[in-house]
Amino acid sequence: MLSKLKEVFGQKPTEAYGTSQVYRDGCKFNFTAVNMRFNKVQGFFAQADLDVFFNIKDLDNSYINITWPVNGIRTGISERDKQLIEAEHFFNAGEFPNITFKSGKISLEAKKQLLVLGNLEMKGVEKAIALYMGYSMDKYGYQLFVDYSLDRFEYGIGENGSFSIGRQIELEIDIALKF
Repeated sequence: MLSKLKEVFGQKPTEAYGTSQVYRDGCKFNFTAVNMRFNKVQGFFAQADLDVFFNIKDLDNSYINITWPVNGIRTGISERDKQLIEAEHFFNAGEFPNITFKSGKISLEAKKQLLVLGNLEMKGVEKAIALYMGYSMDKYGYQLFVDYSLDRFEYGIGENGSFSIGRQIELEIDIALKF
């Protein structure tokens, strides 16, 4: 009886809260770097391949795996994009065509906040990272969002002795999932 009432009022049974359907128009993968200590360079990944299963009621079986093709880096200046994509001291897409994140354990950390442990790989360097991920849910699905500060030196991105690019790269990841 209770499940019928939930359906009438637009609520789904608990087991229906799992989804792997990505709403691509609701996703964004942005980054910001400080250039010359005062100028912000903003960009995004034009492409991302997502392999996701998410259910707030079943975090043990939930996962979030993302692959960003390096060729999809966009900053609004094509010459800079080409240098970031191709140069050996930047992303070197010829040898390392993808950046990947593969989640491991996902746990509820606080109300509307998850801790996602996983591995991030760039330029052949793989590191365990912890992402604090916010989430919201409505009748259409989940919205997952992360702000993460990445130390580019740990992955061999750019020249270590150069002060023209800040060491920290700020990542903003939003993922929209449909029921």
